[in-house]
Amino acid sequence: MHDTIRSDPNDTAASETGTAPERGRRRHVTSAATRIKIIEAAEKLFADRGIDGVALREIAAAAGQGNNTAVQYHFGTKEALVYAIFDYRTEMFEPLRAAMLDRAEEAGLLGDARTLLEIMCLPHLTISDENGRHPYSAFLAQYLTRTRAEGIPHPYDDPEVPVPALRRVRRLIVERVNYVPPVELRLRVGLCKLMFLNMLMRRDSGFPHFDQGITLDALVDDTMVQMTVALTAPYNHHHAPLFADMIKAD
Repeated sequence: MHDTIRSDPNDTAASETGTAPERGRRRHVTSAATRIKIIEAAEKLFADRGIDGVALREIAAAAGQGNNTAVQYHFGTKEALVYAIFDYRTEMFEPLRAAMLDRAEEAGLLGDARTLLEIMCLPHLTISDENGRHPYSAFLAQYLTRTRAEGIPHPYDDPEVPVPALRRVRRLIVERVNYVPPVELRLRVGLCKLMFLNMLMRRDSGFPHFDQGITLDALVDDTMVQMTVALTAPYNHHHAPLFADMIKAD
């Protein structure tokens, strides 16, 4: 959605045979495959160490690129690479969310808070690595808790970016919880999303321990229950300040 695909200078020799259109197609396919390798390598490194804690040359090496400047060549900047990760995964999530929305509409559940949260979050379960971990979820949690606040805006805050299924889910949540002011509701939704992402991160790191007998399905179900309660809780900002009795005058 944000980046165009360029030919990879490392692949020129492999593309010298055949007609010009054939060579162009091979370069395009090879370059696209290289970009995916870089995206997936960056996603894992960002998930483990944070976006600021990873150098572009490390990403190139992890993606198996001999050229240390491969990331700059394909993406330009780290910020553009972050956006490319969002685009890559959202292209996977959008059809899943669209299908879930269609099923929810047929079942008359578009006003059900849990259903809407499931449509937003459950697609994350479809992305796991060879060890069953969820690097995109960990990357997104890192981004939401640190990088976004440090000045890299979420690309889908731009209304021109085409993510219709995600935007529809957000609109339906606003309609369902319309008694919460917009700013506070946005914070609620973000905290609910982080609850889900952090649950996956903790499970991937070994909590709960396998011998406790808690399946992923059970963990997801219980987390969704908690998220639904948090999202739909009454809104009241008229309470006295928390810990007011502990605040002493200067």
